[in-house]
Amino acid sequence: MRASRRYYSNTAFLDLLFNALIGFVMLFMLAFLSITSKAEKGDIKTKAEFIITVTWNEESKDDVDTYLEDPLGNVLNFQRKDIGLAHLDRDDIGQMNDRITLPDGSIIQVKENQELTSIRGFISGQWVLNLHMYSKRDKPPTLVRVRLDKLNPVVRTIFQQDIELNERWQEITIGRFQMSAQGEIVGWDRLPKQLVFPLGNPIFMDLDNK
Repeated sequence: MRASRRYYSNTAFLDLLFNALIGFVMLFMLAFLSITSKAEKGDIKTKAEFIITVTWNEESKDDVDTYLEDPLGNVLNFQRKDIGLAHLDRDDIGQMNDRITLPDGSIIQVKENQELTSIRGFISGQWVLNLHMYSKRDKPPTLVRVRLDKLNPVVRTIFQQDIELNERWQEITIGRFQMSAQGEIVGWDRLPKQLVFPLGNPIFMDLDNK
């Protein structure tokens, strides 16, 4: 009779452990599904309001630079990659930085010539966007595509144009655009404005050491 009571006592204890284990597994699965759902909805976002994309021939050795002046007079370029609310996310120097050598000696090559500039907020006033041919290594003219996208609340292309650059140190004003305090582009013109100046700039530097 005593053995029978011990048997039922052990069975109840095992049932309790088994139910607890099932409950733990269910809670883990619910937590995992919740995390996956948030990731699929894109809850992790990069903070940017505008993206400026500059691309040119992936086989090109030419070095094209983006210059951006904000309404406060700050000028963004490869030497000053962070000004106020604007940041140069990638400075591409042409085919020269498309190859990466791994520790084992193998080489990874990504054929893409692209510069990315993000504007993280709104400053009302005039912004100036220029292209500059820092180094012309290829003989043919370089066709460069410039695009300005507004990201929020939905992605919308504000401006896109193909520009031809022909010689070293050539500078072209892509546009002067007026931004409102709410982040709307309310005006655009192509009146030239120089943002690259010889003194204190890399014209006197070795082009291969940029």
